[in-house]
Amino acid sequence: MSTLKKTLILGTTSALALSGMASGIAVAAPAEEDVPAGSAVAADAGAETYYKTDIVTLDVVPGEFSYTQDEIDPTSVIKAIADASSYLCNDQGHMAKDDSTLAEDWSIDVVGKVKNPQAFTFQELIDSDAGQKLKMGCTCMGNPADGRMSANAEVTGIPVSVFLQNTGIEEGANTIVFTSADGYQVALPLTYVIQRYCPIVFDINGAPIAEVVGGSNQLWLGATSANYFARDIVTIELEERQTPPPSPSSDEAREAYQNLPNIGVLLGGEIR
Repeated sequence: MSTLKKTLILGTTSALALSGMASGIAVAAPAEEDVPAGSAVAADAGAETYYKTDIVTLDVVPGEFSYTQDEIDPTSVIKAIADASSYLCNDQGHMAKDDSTLAEDWSIDVVGKVKNPQAFTFQELIDSDAGQKLKMGCTCMGNPADGRMSANAEVTGIPVSVFLQNTGIEEGANTIVFTSADGYQVALPLTYVIQRYCPIVFDINGAPIAEVVGGSNQLWLGATSANYFARDIVTIELEERQTPPPSPSSDEAREAYQNLPNIGVLLGGEIR
């Protein structure tokens, strides 16, 4: 991503929250009563550095902080990030990358607990003006605190909501399963997907997706780690499960990862 020069210092009672489409962190200074006796150490200009924390506090906060969420990363950068990460865009060895299938040739079957199961072709969806363009973020689930496995892109795709509006949803459906051409599946709570902008993407920054991350199409999920961004979707199935899959934002889904999606924050330095 393009480098932005930043300065970040938190006031005694201030809290900073940064949230992107695919990432979020929150940092807050601890209250004085929560600090163990003798753990505070005097610092320059009246600042205090608390024991076992990276928080610096000042009565007056100098400098400025900004984050341009609308900035689009070049396609070459997004491709390099996808190639370098084992989790970004779900590139884990068992994910299909059918670059021989052109965007205009793919189709998706919507089945299961829907009122009107249908097969949607790319051309039919485009002819119905279902395609939408939006700026979205893509962040690796394992991105470290100062990592660069995060990018913004202008993606063009068909929202999952368009498929479901055409088929209807049967009562009781609580799980949505996306199946790739090689049989790989991503299962999510239906409410989680409905509440977010989630397109089946076929174009990134004006280039066919095959030229950027591979595949004929790719599931993108708003405010969700790219670990769920499965490629070459051929089937969308609605199910009624006794226990729906965990939400990607839940502790159960995230317990396997030490780091969460974020942007890199360096005190007094740079944000990448």
